[in-house]
Amino acid sequence: MKRFFVLAILVFCLTATSLWAAKLRINGDNTWVGFINGEKVAEGNNWQVATVTEFEMPDGYAVIGVYVHDAEPGASGRGGALFDVILDDGTYIPSNDTWKADAGAPLAERNDGWEKVDFDDSGWENATQLDQFGGGIWGFGANTMRETLKDPDSTAFWVWAGPNDGEDDVYFRKTVGDLPTPVDPQGKITTTWGALKAAR
Repeated sequence: MKRFFVLAILVFCLTATSLWAAKLRINGDNTWVGFINGEKVAEGNNWQVATVTEFEMPDGYAVIGVYVHDAEPGASGRGGALFDVILDDGTYIPSNDTWKADAGAPLAERNDGWEKVDFDDSGWENATQLDQFGGGIWGFGANTMRETLKDPDSTAFWVWAGPNDGEDDVYFRKTVGDLPTPVDPQGKITTTWGALKAAR
């Protein structure tokens, strides 16, 4: 009986630690939609009020996708996206120039599976890093934004794809967590996309 009890605790602990808890927070100027592993989990239309989504990563990683639409066309508006992911171990992953970014057609017209786990984003550029939270043209809204971005305080950067007075529909992607890194026959580490395909 004692051996069974110890085994049950071990199984429970392994299961609990594999279901990583995480949080995705998104602000966008003007509207946004958030995805986790291809599933829509959030949308908003007030850039000063973040959507906050808690989720789990049973495989140890997740592919985050964020779409933002600037409602003021072309040079008459300045688009921007601010988001972050907080893992349960305290790891903080802010929006910055390490995220992949791509400008394209509006979300309703795009059907290439950009938000899905096995999408190949190797042709995307890195995001354009703009002002850090609390500064720049969105700085005046920081106090209002902190009402939903309150723990931890955001240190993310507003980002876009290229100059933020050009494209109106922008897409962002990043894999967070511990991604398996398989090795090809020549002993070279595969790309993130290849590792994701192998992990499925």
